[in-house]
Amino acid sequence: MSEDIINKGVSTTAEEHVKRWCALAAPYPEPQVLRPNPYYASLLLEDYAGSVSEMTAINQYFYHYLTLYQYHDLAELQECVSIIEMYHLELLGETIRMLGVPPEYRTLTNNKPVYWNASYVYYGYGICDKLSADIAAEKSAIQQYRLHQQLIDDPYIKALLERIILDEQHHLALFSQAAAKYCPNIKV
Repeated sequence: MSEDIINKGVSTTAEEHVKRWCALAAPYPEPQVLRPNPYYASLLLEDYAGSVSEMTAINQYFYHYLTLYQYHDLAELQECVSIIEMYHLELLGETIRMLGVPPEYRTLTNNKPVYWNASYVYYGYGICDKLSADIAAEKSAIQQYRLHQQLIDDPYIKALLERIILDEQHHLALFSQAAAKYCPNIKV
């Protein structure tokens, strides 16, 4: 992060993120790696900007925030969770950079870059449809992070992924509570 941004007070600290009402009050590990590793970076690029990724979650939840405005508490939840997902994006981006790869919004498929695009977002039609998609997105993210924990042999990255998983599990619980309130027929 540039010194200009930090000195102007634009940067939000990890402590400020865990104070948000939709975040767990557990500390985040500082991004660090044992050594550069392009393979690990390619795995994290999937979490960063793949179809199941922080970039997709940010945009999906923010869109749902904008379109569920008539449900004030749910809109606030969507906005809050999207901000936490932005912090995850930042942590992953810093880690990818430390692994020796530019944190571009892309993945590698057959050794070719595939850039993130808005078609990854599930826009949905109604409140229950959107909540179902948000619950499914959190479940998929947790599953993908667990897989990447198994494939990465770096204790620093594993610790970071574990902390992110804790947030995703918390988001899953929050979305499930909202579904119970607004859409009792949704199976979670």
